[in-house]
Amino acid sequence: MSILFLSTTIFSQEDYVKLPQAKTQNPSYLFNKYIIGNEYLIKSLGTSKEEVKEKVDKISVLKDKGNRESNGFYNLTEYGIVFVDLKESPANKTQSELKDFFGMDKRTEIFIDGYLLENKNYRIALTGITEIEVIEPDNANGLKSKALNIWTLAKNERYREKTH
Repeated sequence: MSILFLSTTIFSQEDYVKLPQAKTQNPSYLFNKYIIGNEYLIKSLGTSKEEVKEKVDKISVLKDKGNRESNGFYNLTEYGIVFVDLKESPANKTQSELKDFFGMDKRTEIFIDGYLLENKNYRIALTGITEIEVIEPDNANGLKSKALNIWTLAKNERYREKTH
């Protein structure tokens, strides 16, 4: 297993598209390039560090945001993103499968921990889901129609205030 830390020097003035209840201070996790998960998914790979290392090929960390045009994960990078390459893909669902399960229209927007998921190719790891909310449009969130917000964070990790 190798660990690579990436830092870009491209700074963008673009804002993140997020719900008012968006999480703070936690990185996003992306497994095998297209599967969104969480830290618990890594921990679930084994009961010892050695067991986990046997199932992980590589871990990379991106601390800075890139730009929206060059990557499909831009909107998930506000607090960094951890890329994990696993030897086997975790059980996951497509965005379409989740929309169908909740009886939502195919154009329904999906948010991850309050951040809009802009890339329609990303899948969601089943182990990574802690809760799914159907968000109704209102003045505070500015949504035009119902949306799904998929939490990968435990409730006690969601609403921390910024410490900077």
